[in-house]
Formats: sequence, structure tokens, C-alpha cells
Amino acid sequence: MTNYRLLVLINSLFFAAIGISAPLLSLFFEEELGADKSSIAIILTSVGLTMLLGNYSWGRISDWLGQRKPIWAGGLFGVALTSLLLGQAPDVNTAWGLHAAGALATAAYTTLSLAIMADVFAQQNNANAPQKGRQMGLYRGLGSFAFAIGATFGGRLADAVSLRAIFVACSILYLVAGLCALFLAEGKEPFPDPVNRQSSFLEDAETAPPLDGPRLPLFFLAGVALWTMAHTASASMWPNYMSELGYSKTWIGGLWGLAAFVEFPAMYLAGIVSDLIGTAVVLAAGGLLVAVVNAGYLLFAIYLPALLWIQLVRGVGFATYTTSAMTFTTNFGIQRTRGRTSGIFYTTVSMGSLFGSYFGGTLAEWRGFEFMYGFCAISALAAGGCFLLLRQRHR
Repeated sequence: MTNYRLLVLINSLFFAAIGISAPLLSLFFEEELGADKSSIAIILTSVGLTMLLGNYSWGRISDWLGQRKPIWAGGLFGVALTSLLLGQAPDVNTAWGLHAAGALATAAYTTLSLAIMADVFAQQNNANAPQKGRQMGLYRGLGSFAFAIGATFGGRLADAVSLRAIFVACSILYLVAGLCALFLAEGKEPFPDPVNRQSSFLEDAETAPPLDGPRLPLFFLAGVALWTMAHTASASMWPNYMSELGYSKTWIGGLWGLAAFVEFPAMYLAGIVSDLIGTAVVLAAGGLLVAVVNAGYLLFAIYLPALLWIQLVRGVGFATYTTSAMTFTTNFGIQRTRGRTSGIFYTTVSMGSLFGSYFGGTLAEWRGFEFMYGFCAISALAAGGCFLLLRQRHR
């Protein structure tokens, strides 16, 4: 099995586990452990801080070691253990600590997955070839498809057994993914010559430092932070909002799964479009669509037919942004620095997630869900504006 196919398989197992637990995580803290919305916001914020510290650190460590596989596989085994223990947590504080430890392990996996994918593109000498966006779309899209299956299964499992049972299922999937990760064959690529470094996979970059490769643009990082803040704030309280509107756990999991099912074909199509017209416009479209989704939650979530359409748009918006953002990031850095480049990207994601986790629960408790979703819509719109500013320099 090639490294690319192995990465696709492992990523699908990882996202299937995330799909089982993510839509119901805040409900687990609220219903099983008695946490209120403000406490949930604090827990999720602290976990976001852990991710923030872990993303860049794991990237730097992997560059220093010259290896990604041990940390990458170790992250999967770590999240398998913490997920199993989380399902047995007797109180909020214990669950809080376990969730934070799991976030640190997750940071190792997510950061190095993107760096490894960039290595694979470079080793294939196709980092700027027309199929790069399509390959990323397939890789991430199948992950979303697996997430959708997990979300549908997770809601039914929680209704049939308990919320605690979902973490056992997650642990099994993480363990299998970790075992598969042991089969990755890490390779080396020749580093670009410091004098003549116009290699194909640096084509999109600005003037690059001789040893580090090109760096991610600030407007891109600002857009990533704003988009992630909007998405995280919206998603973190979404199960609670749906529950307040009268939807069951099965419906909550199914509706989340509906959006995820759309992501698979949407991500592949977004990759094709980004190959044709560039990632900046596709990124901006992702910001606009997520703004529309949050406005829809604000105005129409009580009506099930309308909510179904909103979830479809949510899937397209998430897919459009995610594929193009990951593809854009792989254009930057060289092999010896891709760990930290990926770390910077995911550190920015974690920063946005940190603020989103805090504002989601805090604004919902302070002014209600309607105010919170209005805030999310404005943040996503601002992210789209940042991405449009990239168009002139990164087509």
C-alpha cells in the first residue's frame, strides 16, 4: 500500500472516531457530569489552549528529530487511551484532564498528518501539479464521509446504550488507526539548492529564505483564525441549541452526519476548482458559505425542512474551506521545515478554536443562542475578506 493510500485509510478511521464523539461531547459534559454552559466553555477553551501549545511544539520536535512517524503514531495511541478513560470519568474535573491529554495527543496526529502529506506530494514531484487539490480533496473528503457514518452511529449508540459508550467505540477506532500508522514508510527528498531553489513545489511562494522555504502569509493565517473561531463557537454549542429546540440525540447525530456526508463530494470538487482557479477564491467562498449557515441557524433552525437545507450548505462551506486551506498550506516549507509550517497552521487553527470555544458557551449563556450565531456569521464573513486579499499574490 502506498503512503498516500495508507494516509487516506488512517485519516478515515480517525475521523470516524471524531464523528462518533464530537457531536455529543458537550452533551456528555452537561448530562452525564452536570456541567453548565459556562463550565463547558471553560473546559473547551482550556483544551483549545492545550492544542495551541501542542501543534507548533510537535511540528518543531519532528523537524528536530528528522522523523514524523514515531510522534504521529504515538499521538493515535495516546488518544485511544485517553478516549477509553474519558468514558469512565467519574466527575467533571477528571474528564477535563483526560480531554486535555487527548487534545495533546490529537495535536501530534493532526499536525504531522499534514506535514507527511506535504512530504508525499513532494516525493511524488507533483506538489503543484493539477491533481494536488483533487488528492487533498479525496484524502480529507473520505475523512468527512467516515465522520458522517460515525456521527450517525454515535447518536444511535448514545440513545440505545449511553453517552459513555461512545468513547469506547472511539478508542477502538483510534487503536486500529495507530496500528496502521506503523506501516508508514518515511522517505527523504533532496533539499532545494540554496542558490537555485525554484523547485516545483515552491511555485506558489514568495521570496523564500534559503534554508526554511516560503512562509505562510499573514492574511491567510488571520482568515484561518477568524473562520475557525466562527466554526468552533457555532459547533461547540450546536448540540445544546438543537436539544433546546426539541431535537433528539438521534436527530442531532443524524443532522450533523448529513452535513458530513455532503463534505465528501464537495471536498473533491473544491480540490478540482482550486486546481483550476487557485485557492484564494475557494477559501473566500468557504467563509461566505459558513456566514450564511450561521445566519440560517439564527433565523430558521426551528423549522426542520429549512434546517436540512442549512446542514447541506454547512457541509459545502466546511468542505470548500478545509480542502483549500490544507492544500494552500502544503505549498509552503521544505522537508526539514514542514513540521513547523504545519504546526504554525494548526497553531492558528487552535487559536481560533480557543476563542471560539470560549465565545460559544459564554455568549450563549450571556445573550442567548441567537446572539452567539450572529457573532459567528460576522466572524466567518470577515474571514472571507481576508482570503480575498490573498488573490493577487497567491492565485
